[in-house]
Amino acid sequence: MKFEKEINILMISSNADLGGGPKQMFCLGESLNKCFRVFYAIPKNNNYSIYLNAENYIEISERKITPKDIFNLIKFIRDNNVDIIHAHGKGAGVLSRIINLFLQKKLIYTFHGIHIKCHSYLTNCIYLIYEFVFGRIDTHKIFVAESEKLYARKSNIYISNNISVINNGVENRLIKAKKISTNDIKNNHIKKITVISVCRFVEQKNIKDILNIAKRIPEIEFKLVGYGKLWYEIKNLLSEFEIDNVKLFGMKKNVFEHLYYSDIYLSTSLYEGLPLSILEAMSVGLPIIASNVVGNLDTVENGITGYLYDLNDYSIAVKYLKKLALDESLRNFMGYNSFKRQREFFSKEKMISKYENLYDSFF
Repeated sequence: MKFEKEINILMISSNADLGGGPKQMFCLGESLNKCFRVFYAIPKNNNYSIYLNAENYIEISERKITPKDIFNLIKFIRDNNVDIIHAHGKGAGVLSRIINLFLQKKLIYTFHGIHIKCHSYLTNCIYLIYEFVFGRIDTHKIFVAESEKLYARKSNIYISNNISVINNGVENRLIKAKKISTNDIKNNHIKKITVISVCRFVEQKNIKDILNIAKRIPEIEFKLVGYGKLWYEIKNLLSEFEIDNVKLFGMKKNVFEHLYYSDIYLSTSLYEGLPLSILEAMSVGLPIIASNVVGNLDTVENGITGYLYDLNDYSIAVKYLKKLALDESLRNFMGYNSFKRQREFFSKEKMISKYENLYDSFF
């Protein structure tokens, strides 16, 4: 570090769900070296309590901008001598840009996913105008994947020249060991192949496609780990269509217990930034089957670490799942390549180092 003074950073997220954006934000905040002091502005959520205390935290509204939040944040930033504001996600970006009109601090904006194709033409036009005008307030913009940056350019989003691509990263884990139980050996049969998906139960994750896929492969077990507003709808659909090979596990604190006892990871998302859930699955050596969308396509090396399939053709996902289920050597080959790729491109250590260098470069 070339800068000797402690740098104070305020990280802002307007997302009350512990999704990829907030998880990456807290991972970053907890891992920075002692040259940085980190504060958080985030909606109330009991899942966040382990990261927060009275001194490093200010509560803001979820997904809305209020005069009270603007006033309180300006005061908090001044009282704590914040040097850098780092906004994570669209809602936090709006709030941060407004308060920085008054403060003129260094402002970093991380997109964490661009969702233009999921909105109406009018909404997209308004968003592009907003980014063209207010995006100029940012000191620096960060994309969490190369495909996200390319998509922003293709969509004509104003991004200036002060940009970086810093891949999301996760902790390196031990590779998944091959486990065959005593009963399996004694009974001379192989356990059912298990496909796992870890996600919030929201429209973005396209969970209904997992059900459509599972219906076509009754010989394979599917595990859904997570929770969200679509939980009961998904549960009812499983009952209505008598899908017996999908199990709902709800929110789990340690998803790795489930990842280690699974064989394949599946993502059917409509869009992503750079999904931590896939990176975590890669970190234990699972082969990945994922929708070919921004973010997902950065994680999977098609035919090497797993397979990508087009969103409109989940029958291809069925084909790939069957292929992997029947070929243990192929699962092991792709799983090991997935394990290596995570360490090379998506490790937490590399991510933290790049952010530290970026923060330091402002002073």
